[in-house]
Amino acid sequence: MKKHTLLIWALLMGAGLFAQDFDLPCGNLNYKPEVQTVLLYADDNQLNDPIVPLEEMMGRLTLSFDIIDGQGDMLNYTFIHCSHDWQPTDIQRIQYASGFESDRIDDYAFSRNTLIEYVNYQLKFPKDDMVPLISGNYLLIVYGDDMNDLYFTRRFMVVDEKAHVGATVPRYPDDLAFTDTHQQLNVKVNMNSYISNNTQQFSNLTIRQNGRWDNAAEGLKPTYVYPDYLSFEHHPQTVFEGANQYRRFNTSNFYFQSENLAHIRQTDESFEIDIATCESRARKAYATYEDIHGEKFVYVENDNLDNFTEADYCRVNFFYKSEAPLTHEDLYIMGALNDWRFDESNKMRYDYRLHGYTCSMVLKQGYYNFMFVTVDRKTGEVRTDLTAGNHWETNNIYKLYFYYYNAIKGYDELIGYSIVKSH
Repeated sequence: MKKHTLLIWALLMGAGLFAQDFDLPCGNLNYKPEVQTVLLYADDNQLNDPIVPLEEMMGRLTLSFDIIDGQGDMLNYTFIHCSHDWQPTDIQRIQYASGFESDRIDDYAFSRNTLIEYVNYQLKFPKDDMVPLISGNYLLIVYGDDMNDLYFTRRFMVVDEKAHVGATVPRYPDDLAFTDTHQQLNVKVNMNSYISNNTQQFSNLTIRQNGRWDNAAEGLKPTYVYPDYLSFEHHPQTVFEGANQYRRFNTSNFYFQSENLAHIRQTDESFEIDIATCESRARKAYATYEDIHGEKFVYVENDNLDNFTEADYCRVNFFYKSEAPLTHEDLYIMGALNDWRFDESNKMRYDYRLHGYTCSMVLKQGYYNFMFVTVDRKTGEVRTDLTAGNHWETNNIYKLYFYYYNAIKGYDELIGYSIVKSH
C-alpha cells in the first residue's frame, strides 16, 4: 500500500494544538502487537460495514478493541478525510469536521475470569464534540500520549445518498473462458441531478468482494453516460474470482467440540484449539453452505457472560495438508480474523516432517470464517484457484461505493452505496 503524508492537528489534554507530519498508509493497520480484536461496525451489528448516512450518523458507529496485558491507559482518537482512493484530502479540517480535533477513549473495562488478561475499550461515535460534516472516506486514528504513539487505524465512510447503485451478475461473462470460475458485475448508477459534461471525469466507482481490499476494483469510470444514468459494463476490473464458500469454526464454547475443531485443550496459560486438517478444494465439486463471507463475530456461548470482557483468547492452530511446498507462492489464511491483511501473523510455514503448512493465531472467542489463499512472491497477487477453487456458484457479496468529485469544494463525495449478492 502506498504511503502518504498526513498533516494532522491534534488537540491533547493540557498540551494545546500542535502540528506534525506523519507518514502512514490510510488502511486498516495495527501498529502495536498488544492491539487485538479491533471491531468497527455500524448500528450495533458486528457484521455491518462501518458506513453511516450523513444526515443520521450520531452514535451509530461502534469501536471495540482489546489491549493484551493493558493497564487501562487513556487513549485518544481523531479522524481525517480521504479521497475515493484513500489518500488524505487537501481540504482544511474545518471543512470536513466540527468540534474538537481529537478526543479521549475513556470507556474501558478489564477482562474478567480469563486466562489471558486484557483491557477492552469501547467508543460510540460520532459524538457532539467531534462530527464529520461531509460525505466520503475517513480514516480513524487511535493513539496514546501523542501522535508518535500510534495504536491502529481503521477506515469508515459517510454516505450522502444522492444516487442509486445497483448491479447484476450475469451467468456468462464477456470472456467465456471465465464462465464457470469467475463472477462479472454489470453496474448501473441512477443520478439524474448529477449528469453533466464532467460526469465521466468526476465519477469513481469502487467494488469490494466481501470484506476484501486486496482485490477491490477502484477508480472505475463509466462505460456509458446516458441522460439519467451511468453504466459500468465490460470492465476487466469488474471480473472477480468466484472462489469458494469460506471455511468456518466456532470457539465460543471451550467445553464443546463444535464443527471443524479437532482438539481443545487447556494449559496453564491459555486454551489451545486445533482446527481439523484442511487440504486443497481446487479439484473438488462445489458444495453450497451458509457462511458470513469471511467475517468474524465475537461472542461467548453463555448469556450470562459479557462478550467483550469475558470472552477469553485462545491459540488456534491451523494445518493445511500438502505433499510439497509451493514453489512461487506463499500460503496465507485470509479473512476478518486477521483484518483481511497479509503479514507474518497469518502466513503459513511448510513443515517437511508433517507434510503440510502450519500457522498459529491468537484469537478471541467467537465464530470465524477463513480461506486459504496463495500470494505470488514477485507480484503480490492474491489467488484462490490453487487452494479454494473458483466457482461461479459461490455466494459472494459485493459492496459498491459510488463517488462524485465536488469541483467547487475540492473533495470526493460518497453519494451511493449498496450491497449486491452474487446469487
